Amino acid sequence: MAEQAYITTREASERLHVHARTIRKWIDVFEEYISPDVNDRGHYLLTEESFHRLEIIQQRLQENKSMRQIRQDLMKEGEWEVERISEESPLPEKEEAVSPALPFNQDIPVHRIVGSLDEIGEMMETVFTRLDQLEDHVFTIFDVMEEMDKSITAAQATQKQSMVPASTVQHMIDEIGKKHDQLKIELRNATFSHRLASATTEQQITPRRQKKARFLGIF
Repeated sequence: MAEQAYITTREASERLHVHARTIRKWIDVFEEYISPDVNDRGHYLLTEESFHRLEIIQQRLQENKSMRQIRQDLMKEGEWEVERISEESPLPEKEEAVSPALPFNQDIPVHRIVGSLDEIGEMMETVFTRLDQLEDHVFTIFDVMEEMDKSITAAQATQKQSMVPASTVQHMIDEIGKKHDQLKIELRNATFSHRLASATTEQQITPRRQKKARFLGIF
């Protein structure tokens, strides 16, 4: 008997042309409907049927429907029987009384924790990419300024200041202006990504505040 062929969240994101974080979000919200499997590392695995249901969700989201509305529609259409039964058939009060409510009784599945950590890692990769681009723009501006300085110095050395074309100087100034604008854009993007990643880290891993503070201290 052939083994079941699975689709990873990354493969699903490539086929649906969305980010892998979006796929994981859809699975978290519609987990009972999609019915994903989980590997030994806590990552989602999808069958062709599960992937087809992701396509249905994407199509309905493109119709400007909210996730809540999609959930309700799926239950009304009988496509989400398990969810409907669980909502319409709550546990008897006596059974609830047998199991006392304990602190942190709502256990979080390992695959969701792994998904959150993966998402944080991707955000941090985005931050580092932005910072690399920012560094490139800074060095480019310095290169343009150095080239301009060399041209003016060379003209002064040969006593031909008046022969430096105004168009050349203007071109260099324009280049500096363009790089300066790009630098500001990249700085804003890097700052936004940095704050987004920091906020997510604080929400997901609150007990690690000291490590987070030390890490962010390098920026």
